[in-house]
Amino acid sequence: MATIEDSAQLDEMFALIDAMNVPAGYRAEIIEGEIVLNPQHDVHSTIIRMFTRALEAVRGMDYPGILWDVRVDFPGCLNGFAPDVALVREGAEKTEKGLYQYQDLELVAEVVSRSSRRDDFGSKLKTYAIAEIPTYVIADPKTGFVHVFHAPFDGEYTDQATYSFTSKFTLPFPEIVVDTTSWPRD
Repeated sequence: MATIEDSAQLDEMFALIDAMNVPAGYRAEIIEGEIVLNPQHDVHSTIIRMFTRALEAVRGMDYPGILWDVRVDFPGCLNGFAPDVALVREGAEKTEKGLYQYQDLELVAEVVSRSSRRDDFGSKLKTYAIAEIPTYVIADPKTGFVHVFHAPFDGEYTDQATYSFTSKFTLPFPEIVVDTTSWPRD
């Protein structure tokens, strides 16, 4: 689990990121103590927008707990991720630092890019399972598949399903219908 020292060090690292003036079109995260910049492409942002619409259809357009690229600190050594999309449970409150806690997330979704593939299917998959995020969605515009990981137990997801970008499916939790039939490919 993250310690108070890890949290303070993450704050310092994010202050450095803020001072770096990260160029538009890039997302900055801290993964296992390393500052990682990933480019955001139009295909990437379109999928995020379309996925977010599915969440809004269930939770409402004004639901404040749908986040894009917002820092959430996760267990492990220096994991300050900014998931492409995160769904916060109803009634969750921010910490005194103005952040949501990972324990309040119902779902996290990442859209794969060439530079994020290793982390999305590696470090993040493991970290989200350890954090017991109920559902982790990985959309891969290169392959045209969506991978849904569900039911974390003992640091691993126990259930996985894969869908093509030409399908409609229902997430196991929360129950949200996702229509990928018009999602773009890379």
